[in-house]
Amino acid sequence: VVPVRRIQVDRGLSNTPHVEADKIKAFLDTLTYPLYFLDFETMQQGIPQFDGTKVYQQITFQYSLHIIEKEGGELIHKEHLGISGTDPRRALAEQLCQDIPMNVCTLAYNKSFECTRIKELAGWYPDLAEHLLNIMKNIKDLLDPFAAGQYYLPSMGGSFSIKRVLPSLFPDDPSLDYHNLEGGVQNGNDAMTIFPKIQFMEPKEQEAARKALLQYCCLDTYAMVKAWEKLKEA
Repeated sequence: VVPVRRIQVDRGLSNTPHVEADKIKAFLDTLTYPLYFLDFETMQQGIPQFDGTKVYQQITFQYSLHIIEKEGGELIHKEHLGISGTDPRRALAEQLCQDIPMNVCTLAYNKSFECTRIKELAGWYPDLAEHLLNIMKNIKDLLDPFAAGQYYLPSMGGSFSIKRVLPSLFPDDPSLDYHNLEGGVQNGNDAMTIFPKIQFMEPKEQEAARKALLQYCCLDTYAMVKAWEKLKEA
């Protein structure tokens, strides 16, 4: 087995892509329709406001969900964004259970983050725990084929982050460039910072900030869909 770093060095020197089509196909064969592409956004509070939370604990306040129900099916988008200044957890957990049925295949990018957040929600809300833990159990990690070096481009620069993978896969598509997002939300830290401040903004500012958050999180799951499509072409 060639270590991932060796692949990165070799391909960097030769400036050529590395694609292991058989291994990518094996990964894709583990996925089943309907497919749900999920991404969370969280905030951390220095002074915990909500019952059962700890200092700087991740509090999930938003998600984006892209859905493909069958091979060649249309792309469906659903989303949820909490209300700044209020506890966002219960409403988000309830909506997540409505939007993702039990026993379906969900994809996340670096799934440990989403799985940990879902496990926390299940701990807070025992009446939703069965459904939430079922979602968690059925999450696959879209990061895996990239982290394993099965699909590597020199322009990724040794990084498996979706922020590096996406522009490498689609270098000429401005709609997939996080830097083109307006409203001051271009990464998770921006989202984490702006959400708790919305409660103190004027109505127009609030509307613009919420729009920016929705656009950013939407791009995260759309990026996953595009990366999955690229893997299918391998």
